[in-house]
Amino acid sequence: MNTKYLLPLLILALVFAACGPSPEELAAMTAAAWTPTPVPPTATPTPTPAPYDLTALVADAEGATIANASIVLEGSDTPVVTGEDGKASWTNLPAPDGSLTISAPGYFASEQTFSLSRGPNDLTFALERDPNGLLPSQACAPGETLLYVEDFQDGQAHGWPEIEFFAQGWLIEEYATEPGNLVASNNNMSHHGNSLQNASYSDAVWRLRFLVNGRRPLSFNWLQNYGVDIEGQHVDDARYQIVADTDGIGIRRLTLPVLNIGAASGRGASAGSWHTIEISTYQGRTEVWLDGQKNSAYTDPKPLPGGGIGLELMSFDTSKPDTIVYFDNLSVCGLSAPFTSLYVAP
Repeated sequence: MNTKYLLPLLILALVFAACGPSPEELAAMTAAAWTPTPVPPTATPTPTPAPYDLTALVADAEGATIANASIVLEGSDTPVVTGEDGKASWTNLPAPDGSLTISAPGYFASEQTFSLSRGPNDLTFALERDPNGLLPSQACAPGETLLYVEDFQDGQAHGWPEIEFFAQGWLIEEYATEPGNLVASNNNMSHHGNSLQNASYSDAVWRLRFLVNGRRPLSFNWLQNYGVDIEGQHVDDARYQIVADTDGIGIRRLTLPVLNIGAASGRGASAGSWHTIEISTYQGRTEVWLDGQKNSAYTDPKPLPGGGIGLELMSFDTSKPDTIVYFDNLSVCGLSAPFTSLYVAP
């Protein structure tokens, strides 16, 4: 190589080497490029406290579960009904302490307190038997299904607004010779009636006790409908009307204003005594039983549709002034077979 060019090249290389980073600087730069950027530590989340959950088991004094008990939680107006296992449940309650108002047919209503731990709580609440109350097991015969019961023992007539608000001469009062037994009574001698609200039944039996202290005809309105089309005609009032008086009990088939037909009749109900009447319809056959004895029956070739129940107090010339009528222990039970009486004839 020509030496005259070699010397300048060596000088130029030394200049470039003197201007670059030292080996130590290069090592530091390399380490910095491969060191991860520190990540701030993640805060540990605060655990969410377990909610207050309650499962209430309603039972009698012997521990037998009570189905269809009504439970109202403190601060709520909506009742919760126990299932066949006697239980009702609430989740995520706002506080550990509270109270339940519990009522069931055949038992004294009671308000009971509770105190919960966080998480699930299974508590049992016992009810005391009311000797004047109607138990569901007493309301229906074996094989029947309880659909409705009202014994007035809580001082109310659920679903009967005229009785509930003491209108048209209605009261709920203790019957004089049955201490502790609350019944519905009426002393209004004008013609009037009322119906159970929002109820409709078919293939069922309606049972109740009644007593007429004096004399006036009563109408037990069965499978009643208002404003329906029957047999191609618009009907204002359709029902089987069971008219009971001391001189006889009759079954009438009403499709007003079209027809009012007397269908069957039987013996009357004596005044001054409690009677139990059973009014049933199964597959078009309507039967009336009084005090465990068959009173009258009618098989309708064109059965009326299912409907509600109603009490009607009539005013005839035979009525005696100051008559008081009493009602107690109303129940409706579904039928899956022809009707048989729950009571033994005296």
